[in-house]
This record gives sequence, structure tokens and C-alpha cells, in this order.
Amino acid sequence: MKAVVITAYGPPEVLAVTELPDPVPAAGEILIRVAAFGLNHAEAYMRSGAWGNVAQVPGIECAGTVQADPAGRLAAGTPVVAILGGMGRTRNGSYAELVTVPASNVVPVSTSLPWTDLVALPEVYATAWAGLHQNLGLRPGQTVLVRGATSSLGQAAVNVAAEAGMTVIATTRSPITESTAGKRDVSRGLEGPGRRRTRR
Repeated sequence: MKAVVITAYGPPEVLAVTELPDPVPAAGEILIRVAAFGLNHAEAYMRSGAWGNVAQVPGIECAGTVQADPAGRLAAGTPVVAILGGMGRTRNGSYAELVTVPASNVVPVSTSLPWTDLVALPEVYATAWAGLHQNLGLRPGQTVLVRGATSSLGQAAVNVAAEAGMTVIATTRSPITESTAGKRDVSRGLEGPGRRRTRR
């Protein structure tokens, strides 16, 4: 298979495309044919060596189809997204045509989104969900302030919080529009220095 590898720790120029043997899924893993992979800031730290020794192939999230599932839970060809599970850190990651991922980190999806849009969702939504539910323990009816609400993580936090029944107050340096925040998601938006806009 073709894969992007870290040839030495350093700037983006250390990445190179090469041929590697196809990975074989072990028990508890799923082999994914990668249709698209996300680009995350964490991968820059891994590539630079700032986080110590990491896997040869970077990439912590992907979207694609099941190539093989030894447990038989997911049929070959099933569309999936996958995040973490050691990808890019302790095991080769998603910057490749094929990747093995722990089955617990693979989710089947049904969507009309193109692969390149779909792959932008797993890591950012997992981060937003974990922050709101695991770290903060927020519940329906509570109010949450989302700073940077027009960033990808901010938009995910707004969506996750609103879906969970929380009241969302959002701040941003950019104008809040329906395309970035959605009518139902933000009860109050604070925009830019000294300006305030309210929506219900």
C-alpha cells in the first residue's frame, strides 16, 4: 500500500510517500480502506518529535470503508469513521491507503457527505463531546459559554451542547451567521469587541 511516512522528526518536508506492506487486522481490530484522513494539530507535534517516538505513519482519524473485520461485526464495504486508538502514536496511522484500528474506535456511518467533509468530524466532535460531558459533566438545562464559536471545535461544541438541551452562549471574533452557528443552537451570541447581537 502507499503511505505517507515520517522520515525524520522535523518540518512538513520530512514527510514522504512510500510503499509499505498491507496491514493485517489482529483480533479486536478492523482493517479500513482509507478514503480520506484528517489533518490535526497533534500530528504536527508528532511529526516534529515534540511528543517523543511515534509511529512511522501519522494520522489520528480517518473515514473509509471496512476492508476486513475478523470478528464479523461490520461487513466489508461498510462506511466508517475512526479516531485515535493509538493511530499515529503507538501504531501506524491513517495517512495511508489501509489502516488497522481497534474495533472500539470504529463507528459505522450512513451519510451523504463526501469523504473529505465527513473526515473533518470525528476528532473535533469527540473532543467537544468529551469536554462538555466527561470533563465538565454538563446536563440539559444548564448554560454553557462557548468561546471561539465559529472555529471547528467551537461549532462542534455549540452543536453538541444544543443537542443535549443546554443553553448556549457563544463568543467569536467573527460575525455569527446561520451558516456558522445555526438558528436553534445559540441563544445569545456575542460578536467582536464591544458589539453584541442577541438571537432567540
